[in-house]
Amino acid sequence: MKSITRKRLVSSCVPCYSKKQKCDRNYPCNRCTKRRRPDECAYHASQVNQDTSQTQRRQDPVHNNLARSENTVGLTVDPSRASSEPDVPASFSPQDLVALAERYGYFEDSESNTLAFIRKFGWGQEENQDDSGQPLTSDIADDVKRNLDCMPSRRVLDFLIQFFVAEVSWIDHLIYPPWFLGRYQQWWAKEQPSCVADVEFLVLVLRICSYSCQFLPSPYYTLDRISGILLTEIHKSCDEIGDDLAAIATRLDGRGSWVRVQHIAFLGLRLQSEGKMKASWEALSSAIRTAQSDGMHRGAATPGRRLDELEKEIRRRTYCNLYVWDSRLSRLLDREPFLPNGLCKDNWPRMRLVCARACSGDSLEGEADAPEDYTERLLHARMAAFWGRFHIGNRAEYDMIIAEDRYEQFCSEFLANLPPSFALQPNKTWDKRFPKLPLQRQLLYIAIFNSLCWNFRPLLLQGAYRIHSLPAYKRVLISSQRKALAVAALHVLDAVNTLHGLLGGSHTRFVGIIFPTFEAAVVLACLCIDAYFPGDDEEDDGNAPPPPGETKAAKTDPLRASTVDVTRTACVEAVQDALRRLRMLAEVSSMAEAGAHTLGRLFGKMKMATTTMDDDLPVGHKGGVEWPHFHQKLTPIDDAQVPSSWSLFESSNQGFLSGFVPVLEPNHFYYQNLETLSDLATPWSS
Repeated sequence: MKSITRKRLVSSCVPCYSKKQKCDRNYPCNRCTKRRRPDECAYHASQVNQDTSQTQRRQDPVHNNLARSENTVGLTVDPSRASSEPDVPASFSPQDLVALAERYGYFEDSESNTLAFIRKFGWGQEENQDDSGQPLTSDIADDVKRNLDCMPSRRVLDFLIQFFVAEVSWIDHLIYPPWFLGRYQQWWAKEQPSCVADVEFLVLVLRICSYSCQFLPSPYYTLDRISGILLTEIHKSCDEIGDDLAAIATRLDGRGSWVRVQHIAFLGLRLQSEGKMKASWEALSSAIRTAQSDGMHRGAATPGRRLDELEKEIRRRTYCNLYVWDSRLSRLLDREPFLPNGLCKDNWPRMRLVCARACSGDSLEGEADAPEDYTERLLHARMAAFWGRFHIGNRAEYDMIIAEDRYEQFCSEFLANLPPSFALQPNKTWDKRFPKLPLQRQLLYIAIFNSLCWNFRPLLLQGAYRIHSLPAYKRVLISSQRKALAVAALHVLDAVNTLHGLLGGSHTRFVGIIFPTFEAAVVLACLCIDAYFPGDDEEDDGNAPPPPGETKAAKTDPLRASTVDVTRTACVEAVQDALRRLRMLAEVSSMAEAGAHTLGRLFGKMKMATTTMDDDLPVGHKGGVEWPHFHQKLTPIDDAQVPSSWSLFESSNQGFLSGFVPVLEPNHFYYQNLETLSDLATPWSS
C-alpha cells in the first residue's frame, strides 16, 4: 500500500511563523499582543479550515461581537464558556498580563504591585521574553540600512570614539570604556544590525559621537574638520540618524534597556552643552522612566535578560549617574527631584573596576589604595544622599541655626571621610599615574562648595527689616554666614579656574565650567551689592602666617578657617575674572553668552551701589554694616582695670561711648531748662 505523505499544517499566525516563535493560536496571539502590534496578527486562508471549531467561532456573529469587545481591553474570552454562569479558566496566556500592564500602567516585573498578586495567585511564573533580541523584519531592516548608508564613515566615528574615551569619558563615567570598546568592535564585525539590541547600541555610538563634537576643536585637536567633513555636518548627521534609529528601537521594544538609558542620557548631556537646560531636564526624565521600566530602580536585572556580572555593575553605575544628575539639577533649578528617595542598597555600585591608563604603564596589581576612575562619581552620589536627607530648597524662610547645623554635619560626616586622593588637602601620589585624577578632584571640589553655597545662599533673600528684628546673636551669626557664603563661592571659582587651566584654558562648551562660574559669580555680586560687605575693616594684606591649627581646621571646616581673610576687593576681583571667562566662552557657547550678559548688568549695579555709598561717607571712613557691630573687639571684663573715673574709662576706649552717649553743648536745651525741669513733681516725691 502506497503511503501518503501528509504536508505539515501551519497553525501559527503569519508574524510568529516568520519570526519562528511559539504562537498560542489565539486572535490576537500572545506574541503579537506582547509586541504591541495586535493589528498585525493574521492567519493564512488555508489555516481557517484546519479547525472546525475555529471556523464556527469566526462565523458566529455573537463570537465576533464578544471578540471585538474583549480586544478593546486586551483580554481573550472563550465563547464556549460565555454563559450566564461565570467560570474561571484554569490557565491564561501571558498576553493578558501584558494587556493589564499596558492599560493600568503596572510595572510588569514588580514584586509588590497588583499585577504581582495576580501573577502569584492567578498565573504561574513564566519567564519574560527579551524583546531586545528579537530579529528585525524585512521592512525595518531596510529602514535601518537606509540610515546606515547616510551615517558618517567608520574613520570619522573611530576618531570621535577614541577622542571621547581619551578626553571626555572621565567627566561623567556613564560608560565603562573596556566594555564599550569591545562591543564597538563586535558591532563593526557584523554585516548589518540583526536585532533591536544592535540598533540600540548604534544609537548609543551616534549619541556619543554627537556629544564628543561639543568638545571640538580642543587644545589637542584644533581643526574644525574630520577627514575633510565639517564638525557641524558630522554633528547634524549623528543627531538625525540617531533620532530615526531611536524611534525604530522604541517601536520594536517598548520597555527599553539600560543601553537605551545610556543613549538618552548622552542626549541630555549634549543638550546641556548646547545651552538647552530645560530640554536636558526632559531627557533626564525620559531616561529615569526608561530605567524604571527596565527595572533598574530595583537593582535586579529584568527577568528574561541574561546579564553577566560586569553588565549588572554597569547598570548600577548608570542608575547611580541618573541619581547624581537628578539631585544636582533639581537643587540648582529648584525642581522636585525625580528620585526623591535616593538609591536603595541594591543600586549602589559594588565592583572595583580599575581602568588604569597610567602614564608609566606599570601594573596596579597589589595596589589596594589605587583610586578607581569611578570613585569621584561615587563621592558625588554620597554627597547627594547627604543633602537629600534635608529636603530643603531656595525658600524665603531661612533658619540660620539649622543651616549652621547642616554645615557642621557635612563637615563631620562627609568632608572628614573623603579618600586621601580627594581630600581638601589631597595626597597627590597617584596624580602622575592617573592623568585625569587632578581633573576629577577639581570637579568634586566644585560640587562640594556649590552645595555649601546652596546651604547658605537663601539668606540673601532675607529682607533688611527681618534681619534688624532678629536678636543680636542671630544677627552676628548671619553676618558670619554671609562671609562663609562668600568663601564658598570663592572656592568654587578657584576650582573652576584650576580646572579650566588644566584643560588648556581654551574655548569650551563644557557645562562643568560655565554653569558653576555663573552661579558663584552671581552669589558674590549679590553680596557685594551691599556696599558695606563684608562689614569689617580690611586689615592686612593677607601675608601674615596662619595661626597655629588653622591648616588642620581647613581640612574639616573649610569656610570658617577662611572667613577672616574675606575682603571686598577679593570678591570684586573674582566677579571680574568670572565675567571675563564667560565673555571669552560666549564665542562658542550660548549659555556663556546669556550668563555674561546677565552678570555684566549685576556687576554694573554692584559698582554703582559702591560708588553711591562711598560718596555719602565722610573722608577717611571705611564703611560698616547696615546694623551695629555686636562683636567688636573689646577688652574682657576680667582683664580690664577698673577706671577711677568715667572720663578715664572713655579716654581708654575711644569711640565706644561716642554714638551712644551724646555730647551736650553748654547752651543746650537741657542746661537752659535744668532749673525748670527740677521743679517738676515726680511720682515718688513726698
